[in-house]
Amino acid sequence: VQFDRRVAVVGRSLQQNFKTARELGFLKVPEGLTIPLEEADRIAPSRLLLLTAGSQGEPMSALTRFAAQRHPVVNVRTGDWVVISARPIPGNERMVHQTVNNLYRHGARVFYSEVGNVHVTGHAQRDELREMLDAVRPRFFIPVHGEYRQLLQHSELAREAGIGDERVVVVEDGEAVELDSKSIQRGEKVSTGLVFVDGLGVGDVEQVVLRDRRHLAEDGILVVTLALDRDTGSLRAGPDLLSRGVIEPELSKGLMADAKRAAMEAIRKMRETHADVNLLQEAIHDAVSKTVYKQTRRRPMVIPVVTEI
Repeated sequence: VQFDRRVAVVGRSLQQNFKTARELGFLKVPEGLTIPLEEADRIAPSRLLLLTAGSQGEPMSALTRFAAQRHPVVNVRTGDWVVISARPIPGNERMVHQTVNNLYRHGARVFYSEVGNVHVTGHAQRDELREMLDAVRPRFFIPVHGEYRQLLQHSELAREAGIGDERVVVVEDGEAVELDSKSIQRGEKVSTGLVFVDGLGVGDVEQVVLRDRRHLAEDGILVVTLALDRDTGSLRAGPDLLSRGVIEPELSKGLMADAKRAAMEAIRKMRETHADVNLLQEAIHDAVSKTVYKQTRRRPMVIPVVTEI
């Protein structure tokens, strides 16, 4: 009002909160101050203010789309000022910085927590939590969203608001709660944690499988195949090496030749001791792994495959 600007509220949830706050009297907004976003292009930039969500760099938020020039109605332009009124939540820094970089990239000036003292918390203060308790007056109360110390303090606030001790329960992940019209109590614990969905399988991926997949993703795989005479133990074919994700093909010829020689030497030594197939596979694995690591400082998954014919 002071600077004679029209305000467009962007985003469904923000619009709903804005509307509710006006209806409850928390926001006093003069008639004609707000406009639909669709009319923003008709207003001179010097007379327009956009109120939008997206302070945490959420990929689908309006601010992120403004910054990336992906919004269907309004996008950031040279000379715009953007105020991000909240510090990044730990873990969101990369997304927030990406949004800020995009804003700068398209000519905007950005005022945010790293360049100025601007921050508005998204969490209710103690008096606001008490106000909610007094307004709702719940029969039972389970505090959620926060660390255990915060849950405990919230439960104490509920007791101060007149909710009986037997009607307040603080629970953590995996603790069940049994509730009926008259009482609330803890039930049995249940198994919780990450549930991996893999194709048609749900929750059946073991840690060893995930470990192997990480190993393959990081260093690749090298398969050594050979055939031995079942009766004499002599080498009938191979060893042949097949690699995926270890090194670029044009650079791998020398490495593969050295790895093959290492495998041949391991086979020769094991034949002298008449070792069984399991010991032979272990020796080939160790020899090839050592050679590859020495030349590349990588540890691919080495799988020797020995066939007796």
